[in-house]
Amino acid sequence: MNPDIIVHSSVHEVEFWKRYHILCRMLTDLGEQEHLVRAIRIEGSIPEKTRDEVIAVLRAEHTQNMGVFHDFLVNFISMSLQGLHHVDISLEFSFRTEGPILCQKIFLHVDQHIKELPQEECQRIISQLSWILEESQPDKALIRIYERHQERFDRDQGADLNRCRLEIRREVYPGSTFHMNLRLPAEVFMEEEFGQAPSSNENGHPGDSTTSTQGT
Repeated sequence: MNPDIIVHSSVHEVEFWKRYHILCRMLTDLGEQEHLVRAIRIEGSIPEKTRDEVIAVLRAEHTQNMGVFHDFLVNFISMSLQGLHHVDISLEFSFRTEGPILCQKIFLHVDQHIKELPQEECQRIISQLSWILEESQPDKALIRIYERHQERFDRDQGADLNRCRLEIRREVYPGSTFHMNLRLPAEVFMEEEFGQAPSSNENGHPGDSTTSTQGT
């Protein structure tokens, strides 16, 4: 964009919410496509070979649409940095110390609006965290990642303290399982360095993160 051209804030607002509604429509379409695949899979009147072929075509189309959606989401998040809106992402996931990391839910927070995102977006993010399973204390490794970004947004930038949150619950029986709820500004998850192991000298306090232990 030409630096001499200034876009009026009202124009930015209109475009921002226009893109948000497009994003919502894309989410609806992706959900309907998933519903169609599930319906065809359990439809007994369709020959198995035909059913498998139809599902394969729909899956290929869904994968392509997910790529388009991801690019649109990244651009939407980038656009949010130019205005006064808060766009965050929260993840709910769990893992045993032997792995793997399992995604439960992922949400996009746009100011006070909340939309659930496809599981593929959650898998894309948590795949960058697989290295924590190699740590002796994977929960502590995740806290170090959180602290790095919480320091950046909640402290250095004086942002809204509610934007960064980490909740950790450990289930000790019948096996050791960690349940995580992580929320950070959405731009964090789009950066290449997200999920990278912090250097050994990155120590601090977990901010508003909470840890609890539960036995079942």
